[in-house]
Amino acid sequence: MVSWFLPGRARRELGLSIDGAAEVARSRVESDGLDESRARLWAVLCDASRQTLRQLLVKNDDRRMDWGLKKRARRVNDVRLAVLFWWMLLYQIVLFRNRGMNGYAPDEETGPMYDVARRFIETEFLRLGVESEPPGPWADNWSRQFTLESAMALYNHTYALLGVRGDLTRRIDHVSHFTTITEQAYDRLAAAADPQA
Repeated sequence: MVSWFLPGRARRELGLSIDGAAEVARSRVESDGLDESRARLWAVLCDASRQTLRQLLVKNDDRRMDWGLKKRARRVNDVRLAVLFWWMLLYQIVLFRNRGMNGYAPDEETGPMYDVARRFIETEFLRLGVESEPPGPWADNWSRQFTLESAMALYNHTYALLGVRGDLTRRIDHVSHFTTITEQAYDRLAAAADPQA
């Protein structure tokens, strides 16, 4: 559980918790027996999810990457963090499906990557002793959405999960900037992971 006694400490603790969630997710490589190719793709999805959540909840590198959630960090307990990481993995899968990665066929890999992400959240709920089922994706057709559409749904679901009222006048700007920045970040990570680069 994250300690909230001092604001600076709380932010550091949350950052460490996000890093921990990423490591647990990455460990699915061994648990699920992913081959080298899928392990490389999964690592990109986990790293992108970690970086994005850190920017939204702890410290953003780009001032436009701000949903106004850092001051709400006290609402992010272990269970909510697991859910946020799960949803961020799904968002990264949407980026992969829309933007691709050299050496992969998104139509063939989206399903298997979803399965690994689903096992991550199910395992985390069991580990945390949560009696309810983990939440599903934000929509039945989540994997066929465009990036901006998914970003808007992720934004809305994140605010609902944290019990926060969003600023409707700023939501479009928040989501638009988020989409652009995460697309650019994904492209950089995908290029760095390309063994032929």
